Amino acid sequence: MDNLWEKLLPGEYSFRVMKPLVFERHTEPSANAEKTIGFDEYGTKCFYCHSFLMTEEGFDIDEFPIQIETYFERVVAWRLSGGGRVKIKTYSDQMDKCNKRMVTLPAELTDEMPR
Repeated sequence: MDNLWEKLLPGEYSFRVMKPLVFERHTEPSANAEKTIGFDEYGTKCFYCHSFLMTEEGFDIDEFPIQIETYFERVVAWRLSGGGRVKIKTYSDQMDKCNKRMVTLPAELTDEMPR
């Protein structure tokens, strides 16, 4: 995760964000969810990423029970050095289709870090 903050960052913001030095990671396996928070040298939150995958119970072609992926979401946010945040959301509501389609919304400038 240490380099995920940089990998997902749009290039036009690469020199405008605060670099996290310490990461705090939380997972919830039963909800297929994880959250990572990055802190700068002063202990201030400067990176945020959460993702989760929703599933439902179903049956395969042989009628064996399986978990079917139905929705995925990832929200990533970075604190800008001049104030404010840049946030990107990626989601898919077609995880159970043969052509899984991921949608990444345009970067959004905001005043607050997601929670």
